[in-house]
Amino acid sequence: MKKAFTINCMRTEDDFEGYDKLLSENVYQGIEIFYPYNVTEEQAVFYTNSIRKIKKAFPNLEIVMHLPHGYQNSLTNERLDSSYKLMIQAIEYAKEFGVKKLTLHLGFVSNDISRIKYIEKIIPVLQELCDYSKKYQMNIMIENMPTECELGVSPNELLEIIQKTNRDNLKFILDTGHAFVSKYPLTDFVYTLKDYLTHMHFNDNNGEKDEHKRMHYGKIDFAALFKALAKINYNELHCMEVIFKNYQELILFSDDLEHYKKEYDV
Repeated sequence: MKKAFTINCMRTEDDFEGYDKLLSENVYQGIEIFYPYNVTEEQAVFYTNSIRKIKKAFPNLEIVMHLPHGYQNSLTNERLDSSYKLMIQAIEYAKEFGVKKLTLHLGFVSNDISRIKYIEKIIPVLQELCDYSKKYQMNIMIENMPTECELGVSPNELLEIIQKTNRDNLKFILDTGHAFVSKYPLTDFVYTLKDYLTHMHFNDNNGEKDEHKRMHYGKIDFAALFKALAKINYNELHCMEVIFKNYQELILFSDDLEHYKKEYDV
C-alpha cells in the first residue's frame, strides 16, 4: 500500500523536521501539498522552500498538489478570469516539484440555475485546464463534494462531467468524508468511477458535516470501502486528509490504513 498525507501551508519548521523522519523511515510514500496563494509572502516562501528540501531529500517521493479552492476560486463563477488565472499559476508552481496529479474542486452552484447548465458551463473550462496541464504530463482530478451547493456531488454527475469533457487526463479523487456527508454510498463512487479513480482522501465524520476525523472516530464503513477498492485493484496513493497536531499522530493514521488493508483487502 502506498500512503500519503497532506501538508497545509501553515506548517512550521518543527513540523517539517517530523515529516523528514516519517519519510526517512518509509512510513509514507507520498505527500499532498497546496498552492500557497492564501498566506503571507513570508509563509509562502517558507512553505515552498520546505517542500523543495523534501523533494531534494526524497527524489522518488510522489507529490500530489491541491489546486486553489473555496468560493472565491469557484470555476462556476460568473467572473471566471481570475479563478482560471490562479489555476494556471498553481499548475506552473506544481511543475517544479514533479507533480503529476492535481486535486480540483469544481465550484459552487445556485438552486436558481439547473445543474445541467452548470455542467455545460464547466466542460470547456475543464478542457482548457486539462489541455494546459497535459503539456507537463499532469492529470486533473475532480474531487467529490459533500453537499448539493457544489458541483460534483453524486457518482453519476461526476461520471457525466468526466465523459463529456473527453480528456484522457481528467480523473477522479474520492474523498471519504465528502461522500459520507453526501449520503451517496462510498462503494457507488468506487464502482461507478473505477476507470478514473487515481487518488484517495481518507477521513471520517458522523455524516452531518465534513470533520476530517481520524478513521474509526466517526461512522464511515471503511471495511466495505476497502473491500470495494480490492475488487477494482486500486493501487494508487491512500492519502490521509485528517486534522493532526504533530507528525507522531501521522504514525497512528498510517497504522489505521494498514489495519483496514490487512483485514478487508480480500
